[in-house]
Amino acid sequence: MRSRCEGAVMTDRRFLVEPDQIATGFADVTGSEHHHLSRVLRLKRGDAVSVFDGSGEGRLGVIASIEKNRTVVRLTASDPRAVEPRLHLTLAQGIPRHDKMDLVIQMTTEAGVAAIVPIVAERSVARVHLWGGGASRSVERWRRITREAARQSGRLRIPEVSDPMTWSDLARTPGRDPDSARLVFVADSREATPTGLGCLSRTTRSAVIAVGPEGGWSPAEVAVARECGFIPACLGPRVLRTETAGIVAVALALFLAGDLQPAFWPASTR
Repeated sequence: MRSRCEGAVMTDRRFLVEPDQIATGFADVTGSEHHHLSRVLRLKRGDAVSVFDGSGEGRLGVIASIEKNRTVVRLTASDPRAVEPRLHLTLAQGIPRHDKMDLVIQMTTEAGVAAIVPIVAERSVARVHLWGGGASRSVERWRRITREAARQSGRLRIPEVSDPMTWSDLARTPGRDPDSARLVFVADSREATPTGLGCLSRTTRSAVIAVGPEGGWSPAEVAVARECGFIPACLGPRVLRTETAGIVAVALALFLAGDLQPAFWPASTR
């Protein structure tokens, strides 16, 4: 797909480059991105492409040369699309079994989450192998998924995936500003409150949403959450699987912040 934008060509052929290359006027596409460009898509010199650095910057350009280990892109214009949410949303997800975490990370990245914190909760089934070497392999896979999902969905920013931590470690992390962040504790319907996710709005700048694992949050974890100012909330009267709950919670939060509301709706409803 191509479209003209102030003399530059918009294209869905997007490639990830190093952040320090965006400002040079030229960008080197290397590694697997270069392989995909040159060997899979078989692009040629002069073809329109776009590049992004994963931290919010994107450029339009054309291929200047294709070499053995790199493709050089001449940058011609800034990427004009406003695709990143105003709400900086962090999902603290209790790690589910098998490859369900992969699905959560892929879908929430596409939706617009800013950061993902994998939580090894007291009732987590997937916990024994998530420390040491096992954790490193899992986190690296999850980070690869965010990169691919960000590229596929047209994002300019790649969500940060932290190393696994316990709920207590996350809840007691210093530096949270109550004036700029809303902490929402997503639990089952027994934890419903009149506010819950409704505390989020278009004026909320950042938020943290926590979703428990298959076994739910333990009473001790609930107590810590309340002590640290998290607001209990539910996602409706039906029981959701943990991977479903994480995806739904992110979508609802972004909707309430005004990000997922269709542009054709009347201004009074957005």
